[in-house]
Parts: sequence; C-alpha cells; structure tokens
Amino acid sequence: MYLTKEMMTSAIKNIQNFNDDITKLYNSHGMSLSENIGRRNCMLSQAQEHFIAEELRNAFASVITDGAPGKPDIFIEDIHTELECKLTTRNVSGGINLQIDYETLKQKGSLDCMYLVASKDFNSFSALLFKGLTIE
Repeated sequence: MYLTKEMMTSAIKNIQNFNDDITKLYNSHGMSLSENIGRRNCMLSQAQEHFIAEELRNAFASVITDGAPGKPDIFIEDIHTELECKLTTRNVSGGINLQIDYETLKQKGSLDCMYLVASKDFNSFSALLFKGLTIE
C-alpha cells in the first residue's frame, strides 16, 4: 500500500492546522467558516490534496498535484498511479456522500480514490481508500 496510516495521520494534522488558520482569518473579518460545512470542505479540498501529496513525497521521488479539470488530484509518477481526493462530512440525515465523476471513472476504467470523512467540528476523521474503484 502506497499510502499508510501514519502518512494520513500526519496529513490530517496539517489539514487541521490549515483549517485553524483560515477559521481565524474568517473570524477576523466577522465571518464563520463552520456555518457552512460544504463551503469549508470545498475550501479545504486543495489542502487535502496538498498535504497528502507532501506525505507521499517522503516515499516517492515524483508526486504531482494538479487537480485541474481533466487532471488527477495527485499523480505518483514512480508507480504510475492517480489518486483522487474527496473531503466530505455527514449530512443532516447522517448519510455520507461518496460521489465521484462517473464519466471520468468510466473513461479511466479504474481509479484510486481517498475519501476523507470529517466530523462537523473537524476533530474526528475516517480515511477511506478505494483502490481500483470502477463503475461497477
């Protein structure tokens, strides 16, 4: 497995620190980032990609983070592996949205996908890595 529990633990700590920093910035301007969990998760998705890629760079020589449309969030050149990253939180009814772009998945055939499920208060996490996810 190319992504370890220790790597994810470190990445999550860095994502939490980044969240603390932008939360303070929002608060200093009279806004609350925690009022809209969807917005918070959207803002932190690039941080998720960045900090996971940083951890992967400790194990691999060439790790690219792009995330632009049509590009993988993370590409590990050493092992020719694409990793899509998704940050989500339980919705009001308790469900967890684990969605991915169907057309991308269909076109690629299979894809590795890291879902980071964060609690509303951003203090508890579950990391779910789907290796070789297909449309089936």
